[in-house]
Amino acid sequence: MSLALQKVTDAELRSICKERIEALEHWLRRLIDDQLAPTYGDYFTHADANGTNLIKKNLSEQVKNRQMNEPTRYPRKIDAVLLKDAVDIICKEELFSKHFKKPLSEAFPNGREEAKTFLCRLLVPRNNLAHANAISIRQAEQIVCYVNDVIESLKNYYRECGMHQDYNVPLILKVTDSFGQVFTRSQFRPCHDGGIMETFLDQPQYFLHPGDTLVLELEVDPSFNPDTYTLTWGSVKDDGLSSLTGPRIVIPITNKHVCQQFGIQCRLTTKNDWHRMQMGVDDFLILSYKVLPPK
Repeated sequence: MSLALQKVTDAELRSICKERIEALEHWLRRLIDDQLAPTYGDYFTHADANGTNLIKKNLSEQVKNRQMNEPTRYPRKIDAVLLKDAVDIICKEELFSKHFKKPLSEAFPNGREEAKTFLCRLLVPRNNLAHANAISIRQAEQIVCYVNDVIESLKNYYRECGMHQDYNVPLILKVTDSFGQVFTRSQFRPCHDGGIMETFLDQPQYFLHPGDTLVLELEVDPSFNPDTYTLTWGSVKDDGLSSLTGPRIVIPITNKHVCQQFGIQCRLTTKNDWHRMQMGVDDFLILSYKVLPPK
């Protein structure tokens, strides 16, 4: 591993490590929310009968302030959790034994102290990357190895959980647009037989005009290999959108898009010979924007 990392440029090394750290933060946020929300509701404010907070009060306040200051960046409280925060939550003794030991057992078979030791080793290089400071080859190696171990453990855990679901298929978990909006699945309205939708028809700050460019990016459940499904796009307009595939699309808005309700659709289809939805796909997204005439 170290030999391979020594062959890349410093910029490439930093890019690899930042991507790995961001992936780890995503997975740990998901794990925390999946494990704590069903039991405690708003676990950031939950307290037991003795008034003891589940999450340290100062951490909860920091998360609350981050979300208040940047609500589009952090649509949920958990989205405002940084790596250090996630490690503190997961490695809290009673929470680890009750909620996090099993999902992380492949990465940390010796339990909480092992998890805390290895995860804390990532905090310094994570901060160095965030503030444009240098990291060593050894730190880069630790990032890649430790993060891969954690993610693989969580992927296997979620696969095992998926075996007990009626339809074990990938779903769209998050959508980001070029207006800076970020939506998680729980924020969307349901549509059809299990799809999701959102409209921006009465919000002038999200109206479009010819000459604008709309960018949409999806995040699909990362416990599924992207090679096992396809993402295809479409709209009611004859605008070439149906030829676009993948999690990110760029739409140059033209006169032909002008209408009160420009609906954009995305279909997620696995390579299974069966599908969750009666329309022959496994997930479905509709976003509707208003496109005004040329200025």
